[in-house]
Amino acid sequence: MDWPTLTGARGTPGSLADFLNNSTLAPSAPFIVQEAEAMIYRRLRHWQMLTSPTTGTMTIGTDSIPVPPDCLEPHLLMITGTNQSWIEQKTIRDVMGQWAYDESGARLQQQPLIYAFNQTNIVFDNPPDQAYPYALVYYQQPAPLSANNPTNFVTTTYPRLLRAACLITATEWTKESGTGSFDRTYWLQVFGDEIAKAQIESDEARRAVQVGAMFIGGGGEGGPPMFSW
Repeated sequence: MDWPTLTGARGTPGSLADFLNNSTLAPSAPFIVQEAEAMIYRRLRHWQMLTSPTTGTMTIGTDSIPVPPDCLEPHLLMITGTNQSWIEQKTIRDVMGQWAYDESGARLQQQPLIYAFNQTNIVFDNPPDQAYPYALVYYQQPAPLSANNPTNFVTTTYPRLLRAACLITATEWTKESGTGSFDRTYWLQVFGDEIAKAQIESDEARRAVQVGAMFIGGGGEGGPPMFSW
């Protein structure tokens, strides 16, 4: 599955126009695919949507850093370097509850420990007292499918998921709201099933993650150490 196929004319195997046997659908196919992608990415958090660590440096006295424009949601945030530590995500209520002030009423500058996020910024509990380097990993909005970007991990790995999402909108476009075997209700059910399968597969891909070994004592004189996992 790819962009030229999905948006092709009736008679193109795999196209939306061919799938619904409607020669007038092809000009609207780009809009249909755009809506379908939005449906998927509002619901799916797959490991293939995670970015590599994005690095930057905090500004002293500024209690926020910008949210990347393609960020669906943060995944991990840490201070790197000599002050390396995790910054844990909390609610904005928790973050604001940790605001501290000096005798003049100015915010105390300290190493950030927790964060929340809004539409524009990742917000810290403390304005940093140093220019801390940081690394952020987040779930990224995939680039939209187009003639210049004809495939992505969804078209390759989950083509039925994308097709189901497309046909939800396509059947709205053709006004097939409750007729035949391939109406909108049918494709909504297929879409829900395929989203669940994709999320389960992503979650299972992390089943190799284990708690690290912890030393709990020796195995007797001259024996090997004993560990608990």
